Amino acid sequence: MAPNSAVTAGVVAAGIAVLVRRRTIDNSQVQLIHAPTTANVDGENTLADIVAAECPSLSDPVEGRFVPSALLPTADFQTCFNGVMERFGKLNMVKYDRELIVTQDGGTIGLDWSPPFEEMPEDNCPIVILSHGLSGGSRETYVQKTVKQLTSKPYRFRVVVVNFRGCAGVQLTTHILYNGGFTSDYGFAVDHIHSRFPQSKLIGVGFSLGANLVTKYVGEQGADCPLKAAVSVCNPFDLAASSDAIERPTFRNRHIYTPAMLLGLMNLYKRHRAMMETGPVELNAEAISKIAKIRQFDDLITARVFGYKSSTDYYTKCSSAQFMPHIRIPFLAISALDDPVCPEDFIPRETFRTNPHLVLALTEYGGHLGFHEDLVNCWYPRPIAEFCNAIFNHTEL
Repeated sequence: MAPNSAVTAGVVAAGIAVLVRRRTIDNSQVQLIHAPTTANVDGENTLADIVAAECPSLSDPVEGRFVPSALLPTADFQTCFNGVMERFGKLNMVKYDRELIVTQDGGTIGLDWSPPFEEMPEDNCPIVILSHGLSGGSRETYVQKTVKQLTSKPYRFRVVVVNFRGCAGVQLTTHILYNGGFTSDYGFAVDHIHSRFPQSKLIGVGFSLGANLVTKYVGEQGADCPLKAAVSVCNPFDLAASSDAIERPTFRNRHIYTPAMLLGLMNLYKRHRAMMETGPVELNAEAISKIAKIRQFDDLITARVFGYKSSTDYYTKCSSAQFMPHIRIPFLAISALDDPVCPEDFIPRETFRTNPHLVLALTEYGGHLGFHEDLVNCWYPRPIAEFCNAIFNHTEL
């Protein structure tokens, strides 16, 4: 290519990059969806009033936006960057004290408390309860960054991460693991936390599959929910739709998302296979060894262990969207329209418009649990912390 042609091509490419970046910034405003009149939280202020006044990362004309890093401009880059960090530079930004609790059927749940109790002795400080995503735990990047935000100035909340059966180094002591609708274990953990800290207000926050579980739980509890509020981040809402999205025959699904998610699930199964095989349900080891899709895992393992007829039966009964009309506490959902795991078409917008206890914060960008503003900072811990702080300030025990 001649020098002049190369210069021209470079100028054109730079101009296109500037235009694309400008369009990204122009479309970065957070979109809030809720009922025309939202529920009264404290006798004076409605949920929408509180979000507008005290959650600038969601509502402020300047601050209420998510602009993705120019180095991570697409949903796939945003989504995959967490995995890159965890593989090549595992974060250890948070210290925990672990408490093991045992359910009525002998299952073990790991509660990771932060800050450790020697740094923050037991008191009546508000508590935020975090629930991890698929085969995750308290060491996941998205969990640690949220814990760091919530436990730092100006908030300084106490945080506890619920590590479900067999996850994050918790020994599996029954033949069942956990699933996206297994709210009995989550409720057991919430009840334990409430009994240990009866004078502390509680808010639940869930990520991805953990968001589905927390949403289902607060819907099941209705007006009797012991939580003051809940936050859902990158909730699939419809488990079948999410599974279908991951298994569409695209390059990124075949080579990135399905292998990565399946690897976590299969490692979890292999780690606890001996204990799982002690249960009353016979698992087909040969078929399991050939699993190549998430739905196959849920057909051969999840559905059988938990007594569902099939993966479809499991997805139908445990998808959280159907429980949302019954939520009666302040509830914030944060979702990205370009999430490759949770299709935007299945976000229950109409439910957010009709249930006055709900607020949906939609961003144009962010991917699945990404929201990277640069290579260090994520956006979503800020609105989570602002919302938790606002609800704690406007509610009584």
